[in-house]
Amino acid sequence: MSIHGDLIQTDEGTKTCDLYLAAFFVSVDCPVVKTSRDGKKVYFLFDRNEIIEQLKVSYFTRQAKVDALTYADNIKSLKSLCASIIHQDIPRAP
Repeated sequence: MSIHGDLIQTDEGTKTCDLYLAAFFVSVDCPVVKTSRDGKKVYFLFDRNEIIEQLKVSYFTRQAKVDALTYADNIKSLKSLCASIIHQDIPRAP
């Protein structure tokens, strides 16, 4: 496993727990392949490809261009996904 900033390279692909970075990736047509949880952190896994690192650089250097409404919608969707993942293990009262 190799870690580069907010991205973790694994055998399965590239993952991040940065919700906003993940929403950006989704907004530029890099779909989430899988999610995982470590405590209260939710990780988003993306296919390993050479463009992810370039996208990360453009995101953090404020050079990235995405449709604002698409980005906002993806943030909302991923927040909802995180909430459902985090709360799925909480026992419910009978």
